Amino acid sequence: MKIETLKQDMIALLPKIDSTEFDLEVFKESGVFVVRNAIPKDKLEQWQSHWKAYYESDIGKRRKPEYEYNKVEVKDIPEPLAAIHRESCFLDIVEQIFGPNIGLFNKRFVVKDSLSRGSVFLHQDTCYQFGGVAKASIFAALFDANPENGGLAFHLGTHKFGYLGDAGEIRDDLLPEDWPVVHPRLNAGDLAVMNSLTWHGSPPHSSGNDRVMTDFIYQDAEDFSTVEVVRGNAEIEPNFLNRSREDCLFKRSRVTRLKELQALEDAS
Repeated sequence: MKIETLKQDMIALLPKIDSTEFDLEVFKESGVFVVRNAIPKDKLEQWQSHWKAYYESDIGKRRKPEYEYNKVEVKDIPEPLAAIHRESCFLDIVEQIFGPNIGLFNKRFVVKDSLSRGSVFLHQDTCYQFGGVAKASIFAALFDANPENGGLAFHLGTHKFGYLGDAGEIRDDLLPEDWPVVHPRLNAGDLAVMNSLTWHGSPPHSSGNDRVMTDFIYQDAEDFSTVEVVRGNAEIEPNFLNRSREDCLFKRSRVTRLKELQALEDAS
């Protein structure tokens, strides 16, 4: 397929990627789909209350970035929000993608607040993952998420280019300037579903409420990197892909080499 043909196909899909009902075929083609009013109102109000309580608690007030190089990431999710990745409002959508046996690869919140107001560069998530490449994120907005407060922007159809072979900031001049980019204005309770190969990023938080979103990454439960079966009857056993993710998988790699070089630099 020619890139120009793909671009025109994605432009034609633009009106179809935003609905109250998830469309699997459109998602397969575009790599992104926005589902409106996905979270039931009562659950949304509970989750908002839990987040506010956490944020106003002593622990929340002392919150620091968990990872200096990705300040928007919150992996130490407060209870009971730590369990909402199992909710049917998410899994009913994910089941359409992966079938009845659904596995969790990772869960976190992505937050833009006083600690993390900067932009996030254009990237794809696959290069930071492992196991099978067939993965999808649920970005659910607990509060409004939009261009002004650093909401996500998605480059339609870029999942079709596959894994790019390295991790980092993708050049913004690879695609035609008029490539269709979706920057949805998500109201609290809306969500975006994204193929992990899709190129995406976000602008800085310039105004408005804190951007508080989930990033729950799901896959077929048979994938060896599954850490939890959240629906279905599949069974997982501890292995080198799901047992201890802090341990390096390689004796020698680009990452270990970078660490060695950084240690030399720090010692000099």
